[in-house]
Amino acid sequence: MANLTLHAHSEGSPAIPAHVSVPVLGTTLAAFATISFLLCMLLGFIAPEWGLHRPWLQFYLGLTGFDLRSLALGVLQSVVFGAYAGASIGAIFNVISRRFG
Repeated sequence: MANLTLHAHSEGSPAIPAHVSVPVLGTTLAAFATISFLLCMLLGFIAPEWGLHRPWLQFYLGLTGFDLRSLALGVLQSVVFGAYAGASIGAIFNVISRRFG
């Protein structure tokens, strides 16, 4: 039986910096924040005595409770803050990746 040895060969191509799509990351984080907010509101409706929703709701401005106005305001804030965070993180990542990647 013969021994088989495999060798990896690198062509020495220059490293390509990583790149993140800023709109995709912004949209993804906006969707994540919105879904998380809606689940938090749902938990508040289903089991208000647990109080698990309260820590999350303190980060949203102007919520008055579990009414339609608060739901709309929370969804709007989730979309705006999520998109802002995603776009900021994506842009900063791309700059740093180009500079030091």
